[in-house]
Amino acid sequence: MAGQTVRSASVAFAALALAFGWMPSAAAQERGTDAGWTNVVNGMRHFTGLVCPDTLATLNRTRVLVGSADRLAGCVYQNADGISAVLRSHPSGAGAQAARAFRDRFRAAGFELVTTSGAAASGISFLTGKRGTSERCETLWRFRNGDADYTLWIAYSLPEEAGDIGPLVTAFAGLLASR
Repeated sequence: MAGQTVRSASVAFAALALAFGWMPSAAAQERGTDAGWTNVVNGMRHFTGLVCPDTLATLNRTRVLVGSADRLAGCVYQNADGISAVLRSHPSGAGAQAARAFRDRFRAAGFELVTTSGAAASGISFLTGKRGTSERCETLWRFRNGDADYTLWIAYSLPEEAGDIGPLVTAFAGLLASR
């Protein structure tokens, strides 16, 4: 008798799910749980091979991102000092286009393209405003590993956090090189 009740409840749930078009919650999709991400030891792995560790250098992963036509997957990182970073994977050959789009959109928005030093010199950098007495800078780097394209965007304050950028870029480059 109990088996019949369980079977009836299962059939009823299935009928309701179909009738109301049940889907995983939007929050679950934003966290990446239904977008090709799986938990691995100390991080998450996307089916494309991108691995996002829970921590990288001084940054903590705060979320994973789903893909779109020009971006396959990504990870958002932050630290207590206010540095934010986004690592994205792109279809092969799309990294250059993503970098051009970044440059063109920031320039069109009126932000100042700046020449930087250190690790930031190899990226595309814009001053995007003030943060207290500091200038807020946003830099995008493009990486390629085999047939995979990646971009790394970091927002930070100048001059205070300029020395932190080299170790962060090195950590992300090492992560991508190990893929």
